[in-house]
Amino acid sequence: MKQLKTVILVAWAFIMIEPLAGYAQSTSFFNRLELRQSFGSAGTRNAPARFQLTIPRHEDASYLIDGGIGLPIANYKLGKSLNVEGKLVGEYHRNTMIDEAQHSWQTGFSGTIRTNIIRNVAQTTYKQWYFTPTIKFSRNLQDTASALIFNMDAIPFRTGEKGINLNTYTIRGNRKLIHLVAFNPGLELQSNFAAKQESNNGTIIRPLVKFQYLLAGNRLRSPETEMITPDKTWEISLDYAGRYAVVNSTLTSEKFSQLFKAAADYYLLTNPIQISFGFSYNYGSDPAQGLKKQHYYLATFNLQK
Repeated sequence: MKQLKTVILVAWAFIMIEPLAGYAQSTSFFNRLELRQSFGSAGTRNAPARFQLTIPRHEDASYLIDGGIGLPIANYKLGKSLNVEGKLVGEYHRNTMIDEAQHSWQTGFSGTIRTNIIRNVAQTTYKQWYFTPTIKFSRNLQDTASALIFNMDAIPFRTGEKGINLNTYTIRGNRKLIHLVAFNPGLELQSNFAAKQESNNGTIIRPLVKFQYLLAGNRLRSPETEMITPDKTWEISLDYAGRYAVVNSTLTSEKFSQLFKAAADYYLLTNPIQISFGFSYNYGSDPAQGLKKQHYYLATFNLQK
């Protein structure tokens, strides 16, 4: 397992270092910087970073910081049929407002590999595949454990003039509403080491599936408007992720885990940065981010770029 970790890290470093210097000089630092909740899956809808702070008069402060920063470092062709993007990422997840506190940070590399676009004869439908390999060092400060985490989603992309698009936005008719349907399988490999409790050390392999649905109001209704990141006024969303540990060499009892979130957000600003207030219901767990199984409500201030 240690040799496999080394091979993965060296391979990604070799692929990305060559185009780094030229790409870093091509655009400004602020324009390249990305802010979102997590960089686990770059191809689907990106959730915003979430913040909340409560300061009681006579008790300890409680707060939520759930976000990450990404810095793109590469974008180039790999052969004739693949386009590769890469970014350095750092994430911090801390929530002291829930029954089982969450406290972890992660840093590493997030990539997106896109296949060539396939068009139908009438040039009205476009299909493509996205693959999102991500490798991160993770430190769970709540359970005092470290891990090397690799995950990758396989994302089918479809957009066309009719029907519902897949893993991208759909805007039809009077263009007042925005729809998004996202569905993709994936794989997560987590290798725990240096844990305070020896029973937490070991390797866990989790196949997973993710589903997202979003309904939002559209501020700009011109047919020429770019729809990759539409200008939203409000948003209602459902997010689900299910994982099953097919391999677990630790002494923990982890098997099936799931995380469900239903949220509503109101946007105050969408350009050059998205600012919104949101309310969400959360149920389940995310083992890779140190979130234990529970359910809770959140009212948050959200930022995304």
